[in-house]
Amino acid sequence: MQRSELDFQAPIGDREAEIAWSGTLEERVDRFGIRTALLILATASFIAAVWLASRPSFEKCSGLENQTERNACYDKLRDDLSKPPAKGANIPKS
Repeated sequence: MQRSELDFQAPIGDREAEIAWSGTLEERVDRFGIRTALLILATASFIAAVWLASRPSFEKCSGLENQTERNACYDKLRDDLSKPPAKGANIPKS
C-alpha cells in the first residue's frame, strides 16, 4: 500500500524541520537582520525613485502650458545643472 504525500497520522515531533520558526536564537536573529536590511533597502529605493521623479527635467518643463511656469521651471533646471560639484573636482581657474 502506498503512503499519501499528506500524512496526517504523523506526530508533530517528526516534522520539526517543517515548522515555521524552528531553529536556534542565532538563526532567528540572522533572519531578523536580513529582513530588516531588505526593508531598509526597499525604502531607500522607493525614496530614490520619488526623488528622481520629482526633479525638474527638460521634458517636464517643455510640457507645461503656462509660459511663466515654463520659464520658472527652466530657470530652476539651469540653476540645478550649473551648481559646482560638492567636493573632489579639481577645476582649473585659467
